[in-house]
Amino acid sequence: MADFPIEELARRAGMTVRTVRTYITRGLLPPAGRAGRAARYTGDHLDRLDLVNGLRRRGFSLGAIEVLVAQDTERTAEDALRLYRGMLAPWQPEEPVEVDEAELPGRLGLTPAAVSAHELLRHLDEAGVVEAAGPGRLRILAPDLARAAAEAVRLGIPPAALVGLRRRLDDHTGAVAEMFVELFARQVWDDYVDAGLPAGDAPRIQQTVEQLQPVATLALLSSFRSRMQDVMDAFITRISDDISPEAGRAMGIRTTDLDDR
Repeated sequence: MADFPIEELARRAGMTVRTVRTYITRGLLPPAGRAGRAARYTGDHLDRLDLVNGLRRRGFSLGAIEVLVAQDTERTAEDALRLYRGMLAPWQPEEPVEVDEAELPGRLGLTPAAVSAHELLRHLDEAGVVEAAGPGRLRILAPDLARAAAEAVRLGIPPAALVGLRRRLDDHTGAVAEMFVELFARQVWDDYVDAGLPAGDAPRIQQTVEQLQPVATLALLSSFRSRMQDVMDAFITRISDDISPEAGRAMGIRTTDLDDR
């Protein structure tokens, strides 16, 4: 295994040597190897720094990180990394993907008959969902949003309108996400902390986080369906004033429904 001095370790980790020394002093890095009197570091040390930096970016204090990585010098770093990544993995957005331009409709679940590739590309480009990635190549920046936008094109809805709606939705779903995270914190995480963050419980915590996603999705979908029904009922009541009995019969609405208003 290749080794290198502390200066190279700091450079590879994108940190200052002073910060690395601070982490060493606090026990956040395993002991360095030795080549004569010189301390030498390896990829394992770099992995540990990546872990520490990742935890810090997510808001963990150095004190909390010490607890996570210093309980068991043989394996807690791996456990902490697995727990950290496991808690985030179910919620990570889809990564951007590159495709041939001709593959775009099929990649987004549309048949060529549904919408022309040129029209679809124009709409998605205007909405900022795709970008050029070289001659004849496209980068789909948010595949899930691109699929929804492609379906919107098929329905005659401009993708830009859908993307704008998505931005508004983010404000509301952010509040919903906070509710579920708070539920997890109160019911699961706080007890884990009170128990001293035992390494043996890490798989259970990770499994709970993984299972929280479908639970949250189903609860949110159930609520949305209920509210959507209420809003659609109100919408139908509003538009019914614009529908004459003649127009209603042409739309397949029973005459008695219109005459009883």
